[in-house]
Amino acid sequence: MEITWNIFSYLITSLQILFILFILFFERKDAGRKFSWMFIIYFLPGVGIFLYFMLSGHFFTKTRKMDNIQKYIYSRTTPYVMEQEQYFEKIKSKIKNKTLIEYSDIVKMNFNNAISNIAYTETISEFTNGKDMFKSLIEDLESAEKSIFMEFFIFREDDIGKQIMDILCRKAENGVDVKLLYDDFGSLLTRRFFFRKLDNAGGSSIPFFPIRIGPPLTVNFRNHRKNVIIDEKIGYIGGINIGDEYIIGLGKNPDKPWRDTHLRMTGSCVAAMLITFMIDYYSCAYGKKSIKSLKKTETYFPLEKIESLNNEISDNLMNDVPGDDIIPVQLLLSSPNDNHKHQIRDCMIRMIMNAKESIYIETPYFTPDEAFFSALKLASMAGRKVYVIVPRDWDKSYVKAAAFQFIREIMEYGVKFYAYPGFIHSKMLIIDDKLITIGTTNIDTRSFELHFEMNMVFYDEGFAKYNSSIFKKDLEKSEEMELAWFNSRFILQRTVWSFCKLFSPIM
Repeated sequence: MEITWNIFSYLITSLQILFILFILFFERKDAGRKFSWMFIIYFLPGVGIFLYFMLSGHFFTKTRKMDNIQKYIYSRTTPYVMEQEQYFEKIKSKIKNKTLIEYSDIVKMNFNNAISNIAYTETISEFTNGKDMFKSLIEDLESAEKSIFMEFFIFREDDIGKQIMDILCRKAENGVDVKLLYDDFGSLLTRRFFFRKLDNAGGSSIPFFPIRIGPPLTVNFRNHRKNVIIDEKIGYIGGINIGDEYIIGLGKNPDKPWRDTHLRMTGSCVAAMLITFMIDYYSCAYGKKSIKSLKKTETYFPLEKIESLNNEISDNLMNDVPGDDIIPVQLLLSSPNDNHKHQIRDCMIRMIMNAKESIYIETPYFTPDEAFFSALKLASMAGRKVYVIVPRDWDKSYVKAAAFQFIREIMEYGVKFYAYPGFIHSKMLIIDDKLITIGTTNIDTRSFELHFEMNMVFYDEGFAKYNSSIFKKDLEKSEEMELAWFNSRFILQRTVWSFCKLFSPIM
């Protein structure tokens, strides 16, 4: 028995050394993340290696079906994006949209790095709370005639969840094509029976990377996207999931109001949102719901819209498109299964580096990676006004502890932080009141590397200024956080912050 234990102990120690050496010499992450994993593996023998397999972001990030579908769709859409890029460069000097010209380097980067074409909104409505968003969404769902496609990180079996599910089931019974993709981990507290009601009504519900059955190898890679497409004409994107807390408040507490940002759009941008949904949905579909052959893929993906979209965009680029809501946009996606998985983060960093006067950020979490942290620090040191609004009431105490250490460190370089009274779940970045991105991406490593996210970049000064006014109203409600307060905390509390920061890459 003792010999067996010694052999086992020797094997674990050898594996520890091998993994630590691998991380030290071959891990292509920042030094902080390397140290975190080496720390975990060293002090948690065996368990640390298991956690590295599960949570590092190198393993189990995709299925073969997901890889095949994604490659196929990208092979069909990439030529159109490249064609548009060439046309954009050719006529750039004649384009009348000043924002597109001023930030043409960002446009080009998103062409190449994110394989994202320029599309347009025809109308756009913005919601800063769940009550107004759900009212609009329910009206659109009730009016749906052909199709309803939805994907959410969280879909709760509460009052608003039941109300929306009842509509989906009724629409499916009446012949509307209803497809629902929900994240299995984010919706873990929602019974499978609740989703099966839609299947029984003639619709289709699918869990993203299911963890309730079988080994949870994909537990760390979640679909954080909020994406709704109705009749292929109306699209919803932003931070709001399906749950009562988005109406009532954090923990359903009206004293902790939930502040969010969500958008309703029409226009050619909806086609890109539709393709995103179809990739996500059919990557996880199984049984009768799956695509049996890639030859049938074209039946399910609106690829023909990309070609007509290009012709429309080519015309619009040359002209001042009438109407305040007509805005050129690029839809950005990021996920751990992409070779270049930092498309959204890279665009944000480029926006920050392009800023000449101001950088406004709203985020529910602030545990950035080294690249994003450095970009904000350098921008502030260069004299840019960097204002970040975070929650006063956080939903996760350990994330708050890690964020406080990041906040304390970067405030020393002049970045200003404000605590919103309640829980701010908005994900927004504005530079110089000219360029803005809104979507599902938090300022944390998990969103940057481990989650499936989507953001929209809006090239319109008017829309950016409108959101700057919203930001400034939020600023007036918020309390400025003082560096002196952070530095005056008891040393044990600051030690806890620093300790939690070590684990921020996997929070």
